Amino acid sequence: MKIKSGTFGMAAALLVGTAALAGCQTQPVYQGQTTYGYRGCQSCGVVQQVQQVYIQQQGNNNNAVLGTVIGAVAGGLLGSTIGHGRGNTATTVVGAVAGGAVGNAIGSQNSQPGGTVPAWQIVVRLDNGQYATVTQGPNPGVRPGDYVVISNNQVYPR
Repeated sequence: MKIKSGTFGMAAALLVGTAALAGCQTQPVYQGQTTYGYRGCQSCGVVQQVQQVYIQQQGNNNNAVLGTVIGAVAGGLLGSTIGHGRGNTATTVVGAVAGGAVGNAIGSQNSQPGGTVPAWQIVVRLDNGQYATVTQGPNPGVRPGDYVVISNNQVYPR
């Protein structure tokens, strides 16, 4: 049997071409790199702005409530020791009301007042291109251009 050289040449070229292409692999597309930075950390980015702000702090009124309850109980007990019959009931009520008022006044003096406290507002351009604004009490010690990570609503230098 005689094989035509044209057919043999085509088969040989096809075989060599297939073998050559089989050795090539397409390189995987690396999606961890963005045009702005490394995207492996979802909460990392570059500080854009840092400014000191003041936030309103709510006062603590727990002592006033506790003082009212303790005062009312103490006043009611003292009032119940005075008087007999219907007078006993009246003095118990009056003692409870008066004790509650005195306890509230004393507790209010020991409560923490509300007011403004200094805080820091940091704007970060995340590696994915989004912006995040964090307001935190402690000074983060960062400035625009620093690379940071946001964790638990706090900004930390990276």
